[in-house]
Amino acid sequence: MSSTVEAAEEATPVPSRRAAELAALHPQRATLELAWPGIVENFVAFSGQAAIFAFVGQLGAVATSAVGAAFQFSFLLFPIWRSLAIGTIAHVSRRMGEGRPHLAADVTRQSLLVGAIAGLGVGSTFIVFAAPLLRLLGASEDVVATGTPILAVIGAGSVFQTVWFIGVSAVRAAGDSRTPMWLAVASAALSVPLAYLFIDVVRVGPIGAAYAVVLDGAVICALVVAVLWRGSADLRLGDGSWRLDRATVRSIFAISLPSAAESAMFSFGILALSGFAFRLGTAPGAAHQIVNQVESLSFLPCIAFSGAASALVGQALGMGDPQRATRSGWIAVRMAVLWSTTAGIAFMVVPQLLLGVFTNDERVVQAGVGALAIVGIAQPAQALIFTLGGALRGAGDTR
Repeated sequence: MSSTVEAAEEATPVPSRRAAELAALHPQRATLELAWPGIVENFVAFSGQAAIFAFVGQLGAVATSAVGAAFQFSFLLFPIWRSLAIGTIAHVSRRMGEGRPHLAADVTRQSLLVGAIAGLGVGSTFIVFAAPLLRLLGASEDVVATGTPILAVIGAGSVFQTVWFIGVSAVRAAGDSRTPMWLAVASAALSVPLAYLFIDVVRVGPIGAAYAVVLDGAVICALVVAVLWRGSADLRLGDGSWRLDRATVRSIFAISLPSAAESAMFSFGILALSGFAFRLGTAPGAAHQIVNQVESLSFLPCIAFSGAASALVGQALGMGDPQRATRSGWIAVRMAVLWSTTAGIAFMVVPQLLLGVFTNDERVVQAGVGALAIVGIAQPAQALIFTLGGALRGAGDTR
């Protein structure tokens, strides 16, 4: 059966239905078609995170620092998520543009398997070495004591977050950015009430944020797998083998590994900055975590434009249209820079208002004002880097 499908795809290398629909649109319209659900998705995710941090923020600076420090270690998973997602996006978008959804599904299955194995491995490290990792970050002993069980819980749920991230990346690469949006809505609708329940009703303390995130991750991970199993934008996982295939994994790693090195440097840089902030004291450490949350208002939409650029560039190249691929990439860049410039101005003009959403501790707000203004200056350049990188990765260039 598999060989019959592959032979048919070889004989008729026409784009998938969704790829053909996007190709019929002007590149600007196609970019918006893919990006706007991603922007909504990321804002919904941001709102959910903001609500959870707001619940934690009412518990004081130590609780905010502990939750922020523990969640910072998600950045150690980020190279795994991002590199496997990039390899998946490059392969899936190209194969869908060529009209070979069967091969796109093979790549997606292998990425999910490798991601699950990696998520289990890194998560186990968080569970076993939670306290030493927090001390390595420079957190004070009261923050370490509060944050150790939080990091252990996050580690237990790492596999869910990893599979979720890779799965929705494959769906977007196939040209469906609305399903990830609705999954994000479902996630926020679940995680925020859970956090409120654990923190404000049951009163388990800041660890309630970790319980909420992990339970939410397990549910959404199951939904992502179910969506892919049944099929989304002609990408369907239910018909093939789930055994690891060395050749397919190598083809994913050929694109993913250079990106993993890039992502690892980024992640360790973020952790190093957090370490510097924590060494300045609890209030500056908490302020650093909140500044990161506010900055999400700028870079999360850029992630949506980057994802749109990756999908459209890969699909256009799969159809043999490099000119359209180039136009699609630059259109996404312009949109992202416009958004981030606007957000950066807001960071510089009303920093106290934005920081005050997350905490009522005036020491934390004052510690974050200058940092947020400096972050605002960097937003246009960050948007350029994010989106151009997405376009290049869609073309399979991760070096």
